[in-house]
Amino acid sequence: MPPDDAEFRARLRDVLARSGLSMRALSAALGRDPGYVAALLDPSRPSRARPTPADLLRASDATGIGFVELLEALWGIEALRLADELGRLGLGGSADTRLAGLSDAERAEVSDFVAFLVARHSKSTRPQSRLRTSRCRS
Repeated sequence: MPPDDAEFRARLRDVLARSGLSMRALSAALGRDPGYVAALLDPSRPSRARPTPADLLRASDATGIGFVELLEALWGIEALRLADELGRLGLGGSADTRLAGLSDAERAEVSDFVAFLVARHSKSTRPQSRLRTSRCRS
């Protein structure tokens, strides 16, 4: 659930402080007009639309603050939920979450199996040597 207005302002102030940018510079990083962040932080001003995910992606690129961190702080979307959903789609590192319930020995076994698969894959995609190719032609 997205944070209420007061919590949103507090979280935005934190993002602003962490970024090291001025309000105008953060507004520009978000792709918005120069007074955008100031208006969001001022409770006496009429409510403005909160930054979109596209805005947050631009701000992440400009500030070095992770996109998922910004989504979590300003939209209230938990990073773990994003990781789990990406994992279900086969995208991303949700395997860490699934592996957390395994013992150290079981995690080592999984790691060994992954190393085996990677080695097997790299052998099958390696080009044939010239020596082998020249013998086949004779």
